[in-house]
Amino acid sequence: MRINVYSQELTSEVLLLAKESNTGITYHAVQLLLHSSPMLHHSPEDDDRSAVTFWLPKSPRRREEMAQTFAMLSHLVRSAPPDTGLD
Repeated sequence: MRINVYSQELTSEVLLLAKESNTGITYHAVQLLLHSSPMLHHSPEDDDRSAVTFWLPKSPRRREEMAQTFAMLSHLVRSAPPDTGLD
């Protein structure tokens, strides 16, 4: 699967989510919210905005691996040639 998110769609809004399953286990995720059309939202309570959600692993080792992956992504964003982006 490939997911493309264009830089124009990104916002600076990030969230930590918690969701309890029907088994009683609470799962956590981090979410990047994207720009989304106001036409999709019928009321202020309707928060079904476009987003990219990363569900977190349970083990400390896998969480650290995930954090390191995001840190490497951050490094690549900062070091990529500046004249090749989309605005």
